[in-house]
Amino acid sequence: MALFIPEWTRASGRQLQLKRVLNALDDATIVRTPLRGEHAAPDLFIEHGERGWLALAVLDTPFDALDARQLFASEARAAFDLRLAAWRTALPAALPLLLVLWACGEEEAAALAGQLDAAGVRLLARERFQECGAPGLAALQQPLAPGEEDALRMRFFPESGIALPTVARKRFQRSNGASLGGLFLDPQQEWASKLDLEMALPAEQAQAAADLTVRLVNGVAGSGKTLIALSRALLLAEMHPRERVLVLIHNTPIVADIGERLHRARGRLPPNLEIATYSAWIHRQWRRLYGAQLAMPADPAHLPHRVASLRARWPELKLREDQLIEEFDFLNEMLLASEAEYMDTSRAGRGFALRAKERRDIWALFEAVTKDLRGEGMRMWSAVAFEVCRAPAHGALERYEHILVDEAQFFAPSWFHTVKLALRPQGRLFLCADPNQGFMKSRMSWRTAGLDVAGRTKKLLRSYRTTQAILHTAGTLLARAVQADPEHDLAPDFTGMEEGAAPILLRVDTPQDAVDRAVNEIVALVHERGVALSSLLVIYGSDTPRQLLYRRLCGALGADRVWWLNKDKKRPPAGYGPAYLRLANLETATGLEGGAVFLLGMESLLAAGSLEAGGAREADARKLYMAMTRASHRLVLLSTEDVPAEALPLFRCEP
Repeated sequence: MALFIPEWTRASGRQLQLKRVLNALDDATIVRTPLRGEHAAPDLFIEHGERGWLALAVLDTPFDALDARQLFASEARAAFDLRLAAWRTALPAALPLLLVLWACGEEEAAALAGQLDAAGVRLLARERFQECGAPGLAALQQPLAPGEEDALRMRFFPESGIALPTVARKRFQRSNGASLGGLFLDPQQEWASKLDLEMALPAEQAQAAADLTVRLVNGVAGSGKTLIALSRALLLAEMHPRERVLVLIHNTPIVADIGERLHRARGRLPPNLEIATYSAWIHRQWRRLYGAQLAMPADPAHLPHRVASLRARWPELKLREDQLIEEFDFLNEMLLASEAEYMDTSRAGRGFALRAKERRDIWALFEAVTKDLRGEGMRMWSAVAFEVCRAPAHGALERYEHILVDEAQFFAPSWFHTVKLALRPQGRLFLCADPNQGFMKSRMSWRTAGLDVAGRTKKLLRSYRTTQAILHTAGTLLARAVQADPEHDLAPDFTGMEEGAAPILLRVDTPQDAVDRAVNEIVALVHERGVALSSLLVIYGSDTPRQLLYRRLCGALGADRVWWLNKDKKRPPAGYGPAYLRLANLETATGLEGGAVFLLGMESLLAAGSLEAGGAREADARKLYMAMTRASHRLVLLSTEDVPAEALPLFRCEP
């Protein structure tokens, strides 16, 4: 069955008859419908990797209005001639054009064909079209030269071009070539980006379309989820200039990185498109609702100290301060407003059990901490979304017709609730997620978060960024520490994927040695092998001396050529234009990518993948998986500790 881009989820009677014929084409066929409404665009294009392309247009005009033998000139015939001339001018000369005359018989179609002097144009009556069926369409397709194919895509499907310059792009088929200097979305990526975007629905079906309010795209690392979200957002913003489009992303570094790459590719964004972190966006919404400045504890130790000082009232609580704060976040993120609600809420997957007495004590401590912070004019970070949700009125919230969420697996139920509050009536919510990196911030289901994605979820199993060797190693370590959930597990499809080299493991003695070795390796790649700085990404863990790492990189490469994404959070140090090596903390590296990636300070995460790790935290294994799959070609891990024996065969160990 052919792949329709966009899908024809609803169709008129004529479209249904067309679809019966098109559906009989083989699985390698793509039926594309232009979304731009250009006058010179036929109704659709049929593409096949080997057979080539065919343009198809359907005409409703009856024969009498098109017959050139009439005594007086026909306006309909003149319009037909103009459209035909426009099509032939716009289309590549080698591309055949099929005109299906819906209101003409076979003899009438033959008569009109005899009146035309247009090479490469074939006319068929409706009955003949249906009779010839899919084999007839396949026989008409013709291959195009790569340059002609790219020009056709850019003319009629410009939204299929890669919106965000990437450090690497693994190609699975020839048609994704870049002979004009650009790359195009894979058909599955383009299809996902255009879900529910079919144009010109029959009027009686317009209301029925409104119930498709949410779509979820689950994809393995490197499957292009961010590309899909951004391509869709740009397309929506350009197709609907009067509608507001919002893209929410989990962390600040990826927003800054995307901004830099989009600036390189486009210069500026459509005025109705906003790309922001959820944190920045929800803070703004809180200020709009409450008309005040939002104060948060500036010192990371402030909240733990407050919890430590107040917990003495409940001496039987044995949880650590960090566990208590994690539970407080759970209360806020689940929008629990009373002790009774807390007692009735499932804590499945929380990592530690609580008796009823402990829950009551935790709730009392939570209320005390919240009250104490309020007395200082502050609140927990997790309380911001809670307070937006619980506001008496939401009229001051900014509203959007389209909201797209990238890295949705890290969003909490309260976050999704605020997003839904910001959607206009009949607004659309589009989610991209990788369950392998962590499923839901509070380990809840999509339904628990108030999202019905049943039957509205698409899976992308091919990685276009990394290699078999890197993805296999990362997946194997993850599988050893995490028990897969069949409902959400994504097993990558390695078919046609570049095999690549095994990740490199460098054993060093101290964190300082790890910094020195990493800098020396990077300098060698840049100066001896000519690797571009923009292809390099360094991710460090909590035990890495980050200031030393930054100073050493700046000394070796130049202070204005190292972009520490956790320091210069919005723009590169020397502005847009130059190439930079990017440096990021592990906690904020989600969504980043690099041709060559160096990982420092990952010792505890590697231990989480050990067969003997026992109670190792699932979150650590998922963090390691995320960090490893940032790499497209080369992955280097530097460790001050011995790697678990069963993991060694997965790496290429070097002295």
